[in-house]
Amino acid sequence: MHLIVCSTEDLASQNIKSNLIDLLDPDERKVGDYAFYEADDIGIIEINERLIYADYLDERLRKLGLRFEEILFASRHSSKDKRKIFSVHVSGNVATADYGGKPYSLAKPSPIRIKNYVLALKEKLDRKPEFQFTLEVTHHGPSEISTPSAFYEIGSTEEEWKDEEAGRIVAESMIEAVRDPRSDWQIAVGVGGTHYAPRQTEIILTTTFTFGHNFAKYTFEGLNKDILMKAVELSNAEYIVIDEKSTTSAIKSLVREVADELGIRMLKSKDVKRKFKLAEG
Repeated sequence: MHLIVCSTEDLASQNIKSNLIDLLDPDERKVGDYAFYEADDIGIIEINERLIYADYLDERLRKLGLRFEEILFASRHSSKDKRKIFSVHVSGNVATADYGGKPYSLAKPSPIRIKNYVLALKEKLDRKPEFQFTLEVTHHGPSEISTPSAFYEIGSTEEEWKDEEAGRIVAESMIEAVRDPRSDWQIAVGVGGTHYAPRQTEIILTTTFTFGHNFAKYTFEGLNKDILMKAVELSNAEYIVIDEKSTTSAIKSLVREVADELGIRMLKSKDVKRKFKLAEG
């Protein structure tokens, strides 16, 4: 089962949940103190804590008897610039843990689901032309999630969180992503760029690559060999893709060292965009 986690503390999460229930018409029951909805291969569970602080949630739910192979967090995105976006990212922290999780700790990503979600969402963006899609880099908790997971978000203010059509688009894309059989994508860890990872975003939209963890330039001071190797291993990555315009020489050397030690390839983003284009249709 694929488990979608929603929070009563999150308006976007509630919006997405309502649309999921409308689309799936699931059976409802209690699992412990949680409201749980089940429709064939998809379960929806509602928690009463903020998603970013839901460390060890998978372990807690399994102790209650739930069985699932993946977690999709339905979440809001907040930003001061108030941009209208659909975003996706994996959770975890490099140096500090300011918003949940632990320092130098990473959740296990689900890069195949991320890719299939992005492709499903891409087909629906014309329904909300004022919105853009973007990846985000790895940030905030929960970092203590050992089940493959990612955050699927609506941003960035209350107006967008409550937008019913935006919630519908995310819900539809989640369902399609879970039921999409495609899995033969190249998996990478991304290094470099800003918080919204523009080059990685272009890559996931236009090539056969997908991403697990992504590390922005602002994490470079804390990025080290151990955390980068852990990111590659947790992501099951075959490549490390660097944003060559923002990656320092020291970080390039670190990436080469890790790639060589793990027997994977380091690629520049421009080479991925040129050599691995996604077939149209």
